[in-house]
Amino acid sequence: MPILSRELKIGIAGGLISSILVIIFIQPILSGVWNVVISFGESIQAGYVDRIYRNAALGERNLVGHLSFLLLAVVLNFVATSFLVEEIARHSKTDRHETLNKLSRIFFLGIGTLSLLAGAALTIAFSISSGVVEISASFNQRLTVMAPVINDLEYKQFRAQWAKMQGQKDYRTIVASMDKRANDLKVELPKVREP
Repeated sequence: MPILSRELKIGIAGGLISSILVIIFIQPILSGVWNVVISFGESIQAGYVDRIYRNAALGERNLVGHLSFLLLAVVLNFVATSFLVEEIARHSKTDRHETLNKLSRIFFLGIGTLSLLAGAALTIAFSISSGVVEISASFNQRLTVMAPVINDLEYKQFRAQWAKMQGQKDYRTIVASMDKRANDLKVELPKVREP
């Protein structure tokens, strides 16, 4: 049977020691960080979803107009940036100033960051707007189907519940009460749409 070389023994011992260190120290730290990231992400997601429902409760607003304005701002930012980049590039080629080159790099970094932030804001605003339109249309469609068979007071109560809505939990409560009432009246409601 061959005898293990000294280097192999040191390698095995080093591997065992590093594995023990990872298991005892590094793994719990990474697990803790991951748990914090997950809980933080869950709270952000819950706040985002509740924001959709709160916005829907506010009623008819010109969300498309707001998104169009935001899109116009992003496009104007891009056009202005393109013009300034061209000007800086033209001057830096003729003047060969190192300061101008440094400033242009800083400027490009700043404009790139602002463009990314504007794109993220546009994406979030569009997503919220789409969710608001979807659940508002669903609620209005279902209430319209129920309107001929419920009295005026019930109709106003459903509208009042909608106006007081603060989040997804309230939305589900409204949907459940509409479903129960429709079931009592033997009315078939359209399928509930979620954002």
